[in-house]
Amino acid sequence: MADVKPVGCGSIDLYESLDFCDGKTVLPGIRPKVFFQKKSNIVTWPKLPDLEAAKSMAALATYVGNFVLAADKKWLTLKSLSTKSNVTSEPQGEKPSRTTLNKCTLKHSGTEEDASGFCRQATADDLVYLVQQRNGKFRVIGCEEFETDTKPTQALGEGVTGEAGTTIEIEATDLCPAPFYPGKIEAEDGDISGADGSAWADPSA
Repeated sequence: MADVKPVGCGSIDLYESLDFCDGKTVLPGIRPKVFFQKKSNIVTWPKLPDLEAAKSMAALATYVGNFVLAADKKWLTLKSLSTKSNVTSEPQGEKPSRTTLNKCTLKHSGTEEDASGFCRQATADDLVYLVQQRNGKFRVIGCEEFETDTKPTQALGEGVTGEAGTTIEIEATDLCPAPFYPGKIEAEDGDISGADGSAWADPSA
């Protein structure tokens, strides 16, 4: 006997063929400049579309709108070693309450006062991070609904060949694997586009 859908429940079916072109190269890793900011400094968040409103599979994973920061705030930067940094996503929980756990590892070369001060604050704070794929697109680590957990560690190295640095482990529950953000990034050195990292041009202008 076929399942009977409850009254008011529509059919949510956005599946499309998931193709990949033979010979295409997918460059791994993220670019060195990562943006971050305290969630309390974010006035307005962009939104992920509802399942019923999305027009495609790609739209399900893409923010609509812009991050709007408090008047005197800009996205701050964190320089990471791209060869040692990574972003992963995995499901957590049980249906129908399953979510995605996004994890990010950032390796920063510094261990001096500024890096140590960041560690002290970030351990107890709720932050959001914007990381850039090799192809220029930005992904969001951090969600409006759930707290971000930042766990930094430091190593001063050993001997004459040991590696020193600050490793920042980030965990953030979200509804989607590290959502894409094509909107405006108000950075300290000028506004850029989350779509590709180019200078921001207002699409409504």
